[in-house]
This record gives sequence, C-alpha cells and structure tokens, in this order.
Amino acid sequence: MTSTTTARALRDTGLQWRPAKGDRFVIPDREMDDVVFVVSDMTIEAHDLPSGQVLGFNGTTEWALDSVDAAEVLWLPREGQLREHLGGAMVCLRPAGAQWGVTTRRDRGAAQVVAATVAADAEEAYALALLALRGTTARQLLPVAAGGLAAVLAPLPSATWTTTTPGGALTVADVVAGAVGGLGADPATGWREALAALLEAWTRSLETGAGDGAEATAEASEVAQVAEAGANGVLVDLVGATWDVAVASGAADPAATLDPAVVACALAHVRTWPTSASGDASTAAGAGGGDALAELLERTGRQAATTR
Repeated sequence: MTSTTTARALRDTGLQWRPAKGDRFVIPDREMDDVVFVVSDMTIEAHDLPSGQVLGFNGTTEWALDSVDAAEVLWLPREGQLREHLGGAMVCLRPAGAQWGVTTRRDRGAAQVVAATVAADAEEAYALALLALRGTTARQLLPVAAGGLAAVLAPLPSATWTTTTPGGALTVADVVAGAVGGLGADPATGWREALAALLEAWTRSLETGAGDGAEATAEASEVAQVAEAGANGVLVDLVGATWDVAVASGAADPAATLDPAVVACALAHVRTWPTSASGDASTAAGAGGGDALAELLERTGRQAATTR
C-alpha cells in the first residue's frame, strides 16, 4: 500500500484527486491516522457542494463524524492509478530479490535515463517512482531518497553492520545512524523505525498552511524556505549513507541504488556550499565528466566505486 509519507509528498507535487468509488484515504491528525477508509456507495460517498467536495459517512452513528472535506483527507493511490499517472514513463515492474522494482524512463535534458525504484511493496514502488518523476524539492524527494537507503539496508546481513565504510573511519551502523538520527540498541532492526520517524517529521512539514492575509502567507513562505534548507541537508545525508552502505556491502552497481532525481537535487544543494571536499568546484565538475553522481561523490569527499 502507498505509505502516508509518500502520499503526502505526492499531494504536495500537485497530484490531483477526485474521489471515486474504491479509492482509499486516511484522515490525518484526528487520532486515527492508521485507519484506512474506502469510498463506497454504501458507507462513504463523495458529494459536490457549493463550498467544495466532501466525503459523507453513511450510517456511522457510533462516530462523531458525519462528513469531512476532501481537502482534509489524504488519498492513498492504488496501483492502477499510479500506473496511469506514470503513463509513458512506465517500463516495467519486476521482483528485486524480496522487494519490487519499478523501472521508468525519464527525460534528462536532451537525453533519457532509465531508473529503477525499489520498495518492499509493489504499490509503494510505483508511488516512489511517480514521486521521483514529479518531485522538484528536497522535501518532496525525501521519501525517494529514504526508499533508496531502505533498499540497500533491507537485505543487509547482520554482520555487515560492523563493516567499515569507504574512508575507513566509520562502520555501516555509524553512517546510517548519522543519516537517520540514531538506531537504538540493535541497528539491524532499529533502522526501519528510525527512518520512518525521520520521514514522518519531514513530510508533515509539507502541510504548513498559508493562512489568510499577506502577513500569514509571508510567514508560511519563510517557514517553508527554512524547512526546505533543512531537508536539503537531510537529503544529502541519505544519499551519502546509501552510497557508503552500497559500497561497503559489495553491491554490484552502487550507482543503481541512487535515483537520478535525488542525485540531481542533492547536487544542486551541494553546489551552493562555499567549499567542496576537493576544495575546487571546477575540479570537481571536471572529475565528474558531466556525470551528476560522479560530481556529487567528488564534492562530498567520496570516490566512484571500481568495477567489481
């Protein structure tokens, strides 16, 4: 099922929803975030009113809830709906070990790139692929970056958590803990909860309301700018951790673990740093040979993995 964090980010990209029979949604911030509702002629109907669209709850006398504005609920797109929105970018869905990978074809300037988005659930993989296509900000792309890290951590043997990452100073557990804000006593099991909590906090920041009036709008804009600046740092941390873990674990192609949209967003932020790890922006760009990932690795003090 599409996660609420990915659904929030998709909504923030402007993905439109017109409630229809069979659609799923949750009602956030009413102490029932985990309850998934389904639009149905019998229980939940969509009504168009002059004030806007509402979802009416039929026969729910045991609840203090008769209806809710459609704008106040969070749509969880289904697999078929996600494929429809992917359109011509969709290439295929295939198993990726114990996970699922969605391959999409995307325009990058004058060229096209093929990227694979992996998740434990096929529907979530579709949702992340769509988010990678639509997302333009760090906050929107954080679920995609987190999905890349989760894809390399999920099959990781317990012993690998103590393996030294490139650079020789930190272990896999150290790197992941630094990116997600701590792992607890058992990194091999604690990373999922830590990563989920990180995403929950940042995707909720997408819901900052503008309020009424120019002053409220200006304040909301300032808050959004500060949040985006913080999200850029988190995004770079997730990208770095994903690369380091992939290399440390001996992934055949570490580059395949990083989504091109996430790399491009992270690189745009890193380019604003006053200095890079190489100390020379022009050298870093040249070393990358026009390749965004190579330049990002150079600027963050990493090296491209050698062919295995």
